[in-house]
Amino acid sequence: MAADSPWPLRLDLISAKALVWVASVGRDAELTRDAHIFFFDRYQRLAQFHKRHGHHATFERLQAKADEHYRASGGTEPPFAAAMAMPRPRRWISVDAVATRHSHDSDDAA
Repeated sequence: MAADSPWPLRLDLISAKALVWVASVGRDAELTRDAHIFFFDRYQRLAQFHKRHGHHATFERLQAKADEHYRASGGTEPPFAAAMAMPRPRRWISVDAVATRHSHDSDDAA
């Protein structure tokens, strides 16, 4: 895909909507704050893409959806990001873990 393509954002929205639909089938469920912020972010990015390309009607429609999700999130700012990291894996260690029989015949399991 091109670097300036709306398709990654569209795919994010489609897959998120599908997951929400699957999770809410047969239940009375509402989106969480984080889900609203996710939708707000993707709709706003997609709206900005259309604004840059001169599609003003599409920009207005998508920005309205973004604003709706922002209001539904209940917050004034998105949550703070946290850096998460895992330690670098150690080098591969080869271990010979094959049991051998002892020369004495003992029934002692220990």
